[in-house]
Amino acid sequence: MTSKDAFDNIIARAERMLSLYHGMINTRSRSIRSDWKAGFCKLMHWRKSIPIERVDSRDAVLVLKESAGLTPKDFRQDAMEDLLRSALTFAVSALDRYVHERVVRKIVPALRSPKQNHDQRQLEIPASVAIEIVDKVLEERRANPSASIRPANIIRQRVQDLLYRKPFQSWKEVTYAFALIGISGIDGKIQTSLGLSDLKDFKADLKHAIRRRNLIVHEGDLVRHARTGNARVKKNPIRPKEVRTAIDRITMFVDELEKVS
Repeated sequence: MTSKDAFDNIIARAERMLSLYHGMINTRSRSIRSDWKAGFCKLMHWRKSIPIERVDSRDAVLVLKESAGLTPKDFRQDAMEDLLRSALTFAVSALDRYVHERVVRKIVPALRSPKQNHDQRQLEIPASVAIEIVDKVLEERRANPSASIRPANIIRQRVQDLLYRKPFQSWKEVTYAFALIGISGIDGKIQTSLGLSDLKDFKADLKHAIRRRNLIVHEGDLVRHARTGNARVKKNPIRPKEVRTAIDRITMFVDELEKVS
């Protein structure tokens, strides 16, 4: 699996969430007709007395049994907006996973380079991890003195573990991540490739997507209230256009990063 394979998989799931939102919102406002219910139950070989409800969306008709645990209210626009929140979260996660895959695969060879940049020279690992690496090498050598022990493999694994704990979502974090593997000047390369006079709007869209992702993941996307008490629980509004922009910008960003070797 390549870095792009991982990204494409997660983005495809984000797109699915967005499609589900568009295709599953209930547009039906009246109750199910008794004659339609009778005919449908007969077709399905269900008991005529079984409680069922119908959801009519733009692209589908759903029939809900009582045992489904769902009602037409679960398909109203405000309820279905959680699919938009899921889609946006997936999109940001796709970027994070892509950058991690790029970095962890190349970090050790990059750090071996005699010409290291500032970020590579300043990369630090906890003393406890350094001791753990040494102990692991000594342990393997004692267990099998004749074996060819490769400390670089142990170092790679531990550095990768540390890097996976770091978020690589914002433009600044992505720039830092690529600097760790010896790739600099991302801003200029992407700006030139896209033919833009500046990256202000591009970066603003990415920043907004990450902020929304954090609100969704860490705060349930609920409106913050300055005072506690009787304030009504209310979700931050979210619209398909916002999610569409996030997916498109992140996909464009990764497509440009793919061109950077």
